[in-house]
Amino acid sequence: MIPTRLAEHYEAKYAAERTAPPPDPFPLAAPRPTHRAAAAVTALALLLPEGADVLELGAGNGVVAESLRAGGVPFRSYTIGDISPPRLAGLRRTFGDPRIRFAHADAERPSATVQGPFDAVVMIALIEHLVDPLGAMRDIRSLLRPGGFAYVDTPNLAKWTRRLKLAAGRFPSTASTDEGLTTYAGAPADLYDEGHLHYFTHRSLGLMLTRRCGYAEAAFHPYFESPRFLGERLGTFLARARPTLFSDVACVARTS
Repeated sequence: MIPTRLAEHYEAKYAAERTAPPPDPFPLAAPRPTHRAAAAVTALALLLPEGADVLELGAGNGVVAESLRAGGVPFRSYTIGDISPPRLAGLRRTFGDPRIRFAHADAERPSATVQGPFDAVVMIALIEHLVDPLGAMRDIRSLLRPGGFAYVDTPNLAKWTRRLKLAAGRFPSTASTDEGLTTYAGAPADLYDEGHLHYFTHRSLGLMLTRRCGYAEAAFHPYFESPRFLGERLGTFLARARPTLFSDVACVARTS
């Protein structure tokens, strides 16, 4: 189970989402997505089978679900699970589609409150927050149908910008500034590096999922998000040519 300190942090952090406006959807077929959620939408629109049952854990403002719904992806059900009651309350206000369901779910062990099987489990900017990612990904695999997949997006610790920070003797924080002590908005961080507890590379995540969590294979879907001065076209080319250097980690781990 998620520790009380973490649960309190996320409930306070997302308190304003009870009344947040609905998100603007991303297109299904972005040729060069420049946001992790947009990249996920583009990949999932191609990967999801018709009539899929989907579980998204830690769904943020619901933009992935809304993009797939608005784009006409023919899923059968889409369950949004989150640990934060304010966030769930806001998401319930957003969606009127009866195919979209909600669950107060702890991503450390979602099977305790969510019943599968699912064709896909979506986790964007979540695995790095988990206390026990090994145990969580094993539990998530138990919720998947044979041939189903987990889509996992997480910061790439080996991205070239973070390698430069390490070379300069600085901590390459992935959700904050000032060595993990200051939020992007300039406020003192409540949790170090905004609650990121684990750091991954393409190789480390792929090996963890296949060697230790029971997934049959792990494939990557690179995309460009930053730094902006590279430009969308060049950044996308570099991300696809050398994802371990220029892309964050977007992994599709399939069951056998």
